[in-house]
Amino acid sequence: MVAQTELAEYLDEIRQNVCSRCVERPEGGPPCMPLGKMCGVEMHLADLVESVHQVRSNRIDPYLKRDRQEICEKCAFLHSGICPCPMDYLAVLVVEAIENVDKRRAISRGAVNSEGEAIENADPCPGQASNEQAFDLEEIRRVYREATGTWTGCDWPTVTGKTGLNLQGWTAAQARTMARIVQVEDWRLASDWLAQIEHHARLAEKRAAEALKAASEGRWRDALVNAEWAWSLEFTTGRAFRHGQPLAWQRLRDVIEAAYLAHEVADISSTDTLS
Repeated sequence: MVAQTELAEYLDEIRQNVCSRCVERPEGGPPCMPLGKMCGVEMHLADLVESVHQVRSNRIDPYLKRDRQEICEKCAFLHSGICPCPMDYLAVLVVEAIENVDKRRAISRGAVNSEGEAIENADPCPGQASNEQAFDLEEIRRVYREATGTWTGCDWPTVTGKTGLNLQGWTAAQARTMARIVQVEDWRLASDWLAQIEHHARLAEKRAAEALKAASEGRWRDALVNAEWAWSLEFTTGRAFRHGQPLAWQRLRDVIEAAYLAHEVADISSTDTLS
């Protein structure tokens, strides 16, 4: 477990680079709990840092799964209908903040070389960087086109309510109509749930479009954040566990993440060369 005295730097990094992006942050926060807003990061910071330390991956899924196993299962708000944790849609920023602190500490104690792996990579040939970026964008646009419109609502089998409704293929509007006709509470609840799923799908597609736009403009970090948003919105509906492959936004997240990492290494290599 992370010592209490070591948490301050992690908390400062998260507040600087993550909390500013949180859509649930109350005016005047952070800290948010004194303002009446329960925050999963503030509640479980030590466990969250420890959870991130147990994973090493270029993908966000392993971090999310680890959090669910080590933090969510022990949280007092589990199954309460109120989740105070922003990890699902801010996961990539939280992990990045924690690992940035770890990297600074490792450099300061001489455990790693500040030049990193980039020094081992040969400088790209003239024109190679621009050609690689063009290839990245071509692949990202192709994946985006293939995913667009493939997820608009509940497209997996369900057993919902006391009557065990299977809502696969149903829309919120159709469920509302059924609720009026048959006067069964399960259909009213189903319409609310389906509306939430449809809202997530629309928001995910909007985020995916913003990711593509950012990538086209060379803003790779923004592209990755938006791609993570799109995938997290899909992931948190449970679609990833119930719907067979292919999923809508996982592949887009993967190709943007690969492009982001490649361009980050190239930028470091270029900086080292100039210095």
